[in-house]
Amino acid sequence: MKNLKAKMSADSTVEKSTVKSLRKALKILDTVAEADHPLIVSEIALHAGLSRPTAHRIVHTLIVAGHLEQDPLDGRVSIGYSVLQLAAALLDRNRLRLEALPHLQKLALKTGARVNLGILHKKGLLYLAGVEKPSLPTIYSRFGRTTPAHCCSLGKAILAYLPEPELQVFLTGAELTAQTPNSICSVGQFTKELSRVRTMGYAVDSEEHMLGVFCVAAPIFDPHNRPVAAIGLSGRALAPLVAEVDTLRHAAEIISHVY
Repeated sequence: MKNLKAKMSADSTVEKSTVKSLRKALKILDTVAEADHPLIVSEIALHAGLSRPTAHRIVHTLIVAGHLEQDPLDGRVSIGYSVLQLAAALLDRNRLRLEALPHLQKLALKTGARVNLGILHKKGLLYLAGVEKPSLPTIYSRFGRTTPAHCCSLGKAILAYLPEPELQVFLTGAELTAQTPNSICSVGQFTKELSRVRTMGYAVDSEEHMLGVFCVAAPIFDPHNRPVAAIGLSGRALAPLVAEVDTLRHAAEIISHVY
């Protein structure tokens, strides 16, 4: 019995150590992915909150696995191609994205605007797909990028229809930081903004995420009437986008139905 308990204790210790190492590795991946330029290992350690030896060891492991890659000249580290394989597997099997893509294409052609599809992820808005406006080469863009949910129309469109308890959890944990002078950073003002979204049936980003860029968005619901995503139009002026709101909402309703 003593030997069994000792073995179980040892197994538990190994498991905890493995979980900690995994968390550190994931933190490093997030750190490298979120950086706007390749980082040296000491920078990764600093941003990830790890010691340099630990960061160096994990970075080396991830490089060998292909999830990170290192420039042989300056030693800077960036995301590796193995991550792209994982992302492609997800995107190729994501039903929401697959069902939405044809409708995004039609919406872009009909409105002449860029069209985006996004979901809530880690307190932010994650782009699953995008179609450029017809005057530009037609490509499915913007997938994988993230934006603070409180300052983009896609994020607002989803948050406005979340059940109250879930919305409160989001508001409690989210940092409503300013991206431009137009960003809404007060919880009270943001709550009023979400009420306005519900009244209008669509959300507006009036240069709140990026100066010179306007967006409107409508929510997509699952069969249980839960907001699971949103689609939006973006451009350099708000009035032309608002004029297409009925078309946008109709496309969102179709995607909700087929999804």
